[in-house]
Amino acid sequence: MPNPTSRRAVATLLTLCACAAVPATASAKPQDLKVMVRNVYLGADLIPLASAPDKPAFEQAAAQRFQTVERNDFPSRAKALAAEIRKSKPDVIGVQEAAIWRRGADGVKDGSATPATQVIYDSTEELLKALRAAGTPYREAVGRDWFDFEAPTALNYDIRITQRDVILVRRGSKVKVRKTFRGGFRNHYDPATQYGVAQQLRGWVGIDGTLAKRKFRFVTTHLEAYDPAIADQQMQQLVKGPVKSKKTQSILVGDFNSAPGSNANDRGTSRDASAYYRAIDAGFRNPLRKRATCCFAEDLHSTADRLETWIDHVLVRPRVKALKQGIVGTKQVAGLYPSDHAGITATLRLK
Repeated sequence: MPNPTSRRAVATLLTLCACAAVPATASAKPQDLKVMVRNVYLGADLIPLASAPDKPAFEQAAAQRFQTVERNDFPSRAKALAAEIRKSKPDVIGVQEAAIWRRGADGVKDGSATPATQVIYDSTEELLKALRAAGTPYREAVGRDWFDFEAPTALNYDIRITQRDVILVRRGSKVKVRKTFRGGFRNHYDPATQYGVAQQLRGWVGIDGTLAKRKFRFVTTHLEAYDPAIADQQMQQLVKGPVKSKKTQSILVGDFNSAPGSNANDRGTSRDASAYYRAIDAGFRNPLRKRATCCFAEDLHSTADRLETWIDHVLVRPRVKALKQGIVGTKQVAGLYPSDHAGITATLRLK
């Protein structure tokens, strides 16, 4: 007659073996994270304001800038952006130039002394609303204001713009956000204008997330556009700060305002490539094929300009594999480009 103790021992051993097999199978299942980088365009080029020779010229230029913003009609563009996002369904989106435009009361032209509060549009809110209407809702996981400037215009009222970096996460995604963080760069370009210095306090926003227990860090930034040396300093701070760890699976996306040269080993092939190569030298890899992402004309109704430079990037470290990639926003919708930039999508396999 078999020993009951022996039978119990065998049964226990078989149970332990069966249980141990389940996590091993589950952990071996590939986990793919879909990401997007999208500069949604603040609506006009503001740098001409810095060259206005006097206050009347500044106010006239400011009025023209704002009229361009209105013609570029972000509420309509938000619907086109939402359609792009609905098609690709990224889990996480890094957004640049998320702008809030406000105006002051008629006849009040005193700059920030009387802050303008009447919202013309908030591009983040407009985009989230359009995404809900498209049946693909997202939420803002983290955001950061980095530019807030108000000045008089020839329209007889003040205009105020706030620029932000934002990370959106798809509702229903399996991504779990464990932590959010943000920070500012020590070095920034602050042009003087007839109505004060326009401080551009650029920085970054990020999340620490998990996808089926696979940990990752996702950071988005918008580096300086008008001074390559400052953009390089900003990237130096990033790779020594929020994306310093080489052990964490890190995804760094954004508008770097910096393009790879024709030869990745030759810095001299592109004078504005230093910020991009600063990240590459820190161990980041670009797993995507070259894509021209910038820039259409300031007036998004125009078809005069073409995408020629690759300044919007998705970089990874360590060697996360890109399974798929795509480009969005290269065609006009109802006679209007969704942005002056194209967007990049990527499906990344997490280790």
